Amino acid sequence: MRLVLLAIQMLIFLCPAGAEDPLSRYFSPDDLGMLRAGKVLSAGLPADYTLRLLPAVASSDSIAAEVRERKPTIGVEMSSIISGLPQQMDTREGWLLLYNSLHAVSTMKGISYYSVSRGSTHVLFSESYAIDSAEGKNRVADPVFAEIPPENHVFTFQQDDWFGKNFYEEHFLFKEDHLLITMDNLTTIMFMFVPVIQPRNLASQVALIPCGNDVVFYGVSYLTTSFPLGDRHSREESLKNRLTAMADWLKARLSGEPQ
Repeated sequence: MRLVLLAIQMLIFLCPAGAEDPLSRYFSPDDLGMLRAGKVLSAGLPADYTLRLLPAVASSDSIAAEVRERKPTIGVEMSSIISGLPQQMDTREGWLLLYNSLHAVSTMKGISYYSVSRGSTHVLFSESYAIDSAEGKNRVADPVFAEIPPENHVFTFQQDDWFGKNFYEEHFLFKEDHLLITMDNLTTIMFMFVPVIQPRNLASQVALIPCGNDVVFYGVSYLTTSFPLGDRHSREESLKNRLTAMADWLKARLSGEPQ
């Protein structure tokens, strides 16, 4: 009985009532409250390219600088919490699961997204796989890691419901408090046989923060083009829905759900 009482006292000491949320260092109280309530936050990029939802991770300055340097025509931020995962993600095993899940490129085949212009759900990627290099373009197996390297590059091919067949470069950075993935198109994206987006003018940056049984998902997706884009709001919604599809895919991977 004395041992039980001692254990309870230790728990009270280690987990005091009203303990600060470990994610409070990354977000404003209002944004964190909404995220903890299960809301998905999003915002279009303003004229000065300020990132309103960007969490205060170690790479925040470089993420913001990269967006400003690109001077995108249009872009959108999205932030959410992938919650209730079956294992603790801020352990060595959790980090490694997250890293390998992000490299499971082939499992993105068949994931769906909501098309704003068509008002219905469609398959986003009808094909998706890793390739050996930007030059070779030969299909290879999804990379699997036993340890997380500080930095890594992966080249991929995806056949996209919106952008067609394209090759991409993904750059992974392992930081002390997050993983950062930057994705760039390597091929010119065509629309009705017209070149719409030149290489490296369609980009996304995704920062992931493991925290207990949760993972914060922050993404900013943006493109630069002189081609008329039509209704700005619907284009922003389309970019946001692509980020949402990626977050849903990652949640399924981390949860062990069938793809």
